[in-house]
Amino acid sequence: MSSEGVPIVVICGFLGSGKTTILRRWRQDKALKNAPVIVHDLSEFGLDAELLADEDSPPTPGCLKNRVAALHGCHAREKLHESVANVLQEISKLDPEPDLVLCESTGAALPWPLICALTQDKRFYIRHFIVTVDALNLHRDFADGDVLTGETSCSEDVALRRASELLAEQILFASVIIITKIDTIPDSAVNAQAKALQKLQPNATIALSAHAGVLLPQLDATLAPKLNVLKSRAKQFGLTNESATAGGVDALVIRDPRPFHPERLYEACRSKLGTGLYRTKGFLWLASRPGQVLMWQQSGSQIALELRGYWRAEIVQNLDGNLSPDEVDYLNEQLKSNHPIFGDRHNELTLIGMRNAREDFALALKEALCSEQEIKAWQMGETFSDPWPDLLQKV
Repeated sequence: MSSEGVPIVVICGFLGSGKTTILRRWRQDKALKNAPVIVHDLSEFGLDAELLADEDSPPTPGCLKNRVAALHGCHAREKLHESVANVLQEISKLDPEPDLVLCESTGAALPWPLICALTQDKRFYIRHFIVTVDALNLHRDFADGDVLTGETSCSEDVALRRASELLAEQILFASVIIITKIDTIPDSAVNAQAKALQKLQPNATIALSAHAGVLLPQLDATLAPKLNVLKSRAKQFGLTNESATAGGVDALVIRDPRPFHPERLYEACRSKLGTGLYRTKGFLWLASRPGQVLMWQQSGSQIALELRGYWRAEIVQNLDGNLSPDEVDYLNEQLKSNHPIFGDRHNELTLIGMRNAREDFALALKEALCSEQEIKAWQMGETFSDPWPDLLQKV
């Protein structure tokens, strides 16, 4: 801890730009493994906090639990200042006192209200305000950053224009800018992006990352941002709005125990993903893969489907004979309160973006769920054609 207090490293950036991936990579470092983490998440059920928490200790909204604070839903919006104050107070009571606090913010965050919330307790200060930028999205939608600097006119698409405004606002407060997913575009485009972002924020350190390759110690030479400078910047550009998240950008949650029909889900993604649907994330299951807990992450036109684990309802069948009778009984006891057909299998997805895009894709997802007739066919062992990749990364 420095004489200024406990440092907070904030990682911000637009939706789906790789913040959680970087943070999970950093926490593999022994020096950061026990650092408290504040997760500011627009989602109502806090997937990012769940991914960073211990598997046997799910986070509690608005509280610090096992060094993970899940500030999602109302805690990410109208209660942000109050909730951050409570969490910082809990962190200050930890023994031993932490050397560092990590904070991951929602991609829909307005930077100045977040900075105000995190600096309200004088025992803490911001060491880095990091903004992640998705190289592929910047290349495809924002002319490698020239849209953000004003050198290229913005698209007439309202959703893309709102995204560019929010990203530019976040970058104005950055002390570090990490361009992520640089392996997805040509080197010449990466160089153009670095130059454009440096024009927008000349004092920021620019770092390049493929597969979460930037480590926190590599940023040690970058000076901490000065709060009075950030405050002046907020006033200069008229960014002192007290709202914690961007107007017009909100979240919608879909919960349903029925399986998705793999082909209809695939077609929904091909035809119903509008530019205003910035991000979807959560857990789902396919009728063709009844055992797999699949983690779904979408940003823009990019979709990742990862294997998170296996549903208890599948494990309890003990098809490989590896479970003892006592273990089978234990799992059956845990499943008693679950769905009589699907067990613990369920879908829980958060859709983040503009209202019309959220609602249109939500409708497409609901239509992609299996009908009663298809569920009966699934129960009878019928196979379903599955266009999704066979090999999935295991989380």
